[in-house]
Amino acid sequence: MKEAVNFISSPHLEKFASLISSTFASSLSAISSRSVDLSLDEVNKCDGETLFADYENETYVVAKEDVGGYDVGLFFRTRDITKLADFMLAGDGESKDEIDDDTKDAVQEMTSQLLSGLNVPFEEAFGKKFSFKCDDVIKNISSNAFQCVEYFSIDLTGSLDGAELKFRFFCDSNLESKLGAEEDDNLLTDGGIEALLGSAGISFDAEPAQSGGPTPKNLDLLLDIDIPISVRMGSAKLFLKDILGLGPGNIVELEQNADDPIELAINDKVIARGEVVIVDGYFGFRIKEIVSKAERIKKLKD
Repeated sequence: MKEAVNFISSPHLEKFASLISSTFASSLSAISSRSVDLSLDEVNKCDGETLFADYENETYVVAKEDVGGYDVGLFFRTRDITKLADFMLAGDGESKDEIDDDTKDAVQEMTSQLLSGLNVPFEEAFGKKFSFKCDDVIKNISSNAFQCVEYFSIDLTGSLDGAELKFRFFCDSNLESKLGAEEDDNLLTDGGIEALLGSAGISFDAEPAQSGGPTPKNLDLLLDIDIPISVRMGSAKLFLKDILGLGPGNIVELEQNADDPIELAINDKVIARGEVVIVDGYFGFRIKEIVSKAERIKKLKD
């Protein structure tokens, strides 16, 4: 599955892709001490199989956006990335068909700089904190590494010191929710934020309108409000006598199949579904599906 992104309906994605292109170009020029020109080639939505196939047996930079827990990564042709790494080490730009241990360290250092260079420009552009980090550099040999339902792939083409350069940045499509304020603004207009805060036990009074005009609503005023959330694996109903008889080693069977998604809820209202993950020894929740805006508002108002 592969579908071109429509920038007319998703202008924040165009801004996102353009910023990646310009930031990577300047970062690569600084890292390699060579002239690097980049331009956007294609921006698509695709599944993991399609994402994998285009760069099979090439170099895969495993990464993540740490604040939101989104999967991201880079694909390079191995001869391109080894050439860049050699330039970084003050070499003559020697290319290799395979990445050895010494080259891997250089590639990981270079791509760590490349990804971390996105953090400040993205925070300035979108008003939210980003933390892109490189986890590993491996050979792209299995599509099983790509488990997200859908990805955005951003293909970049250009030249490095006069030679052709081509690579891809990709991310979990759920990262889109962090880029645009359109949905947040709509929730304000529809009264969704008020309903959300009310369901969490929070209320506030609107400021008086000025000069007879409507009272402006500013989402920024609400961003620091704590709202408790819970992750729900399932539920069960027990007789009181059974509850009183519970003890260590007893098993309570939940009314949910093992393959069913886990639910993220605010005040018992489901807003997202996903799966449990382990992050640095702690349980975490990876979002795979966001409940639609209309359904969220309906649930919060019920």
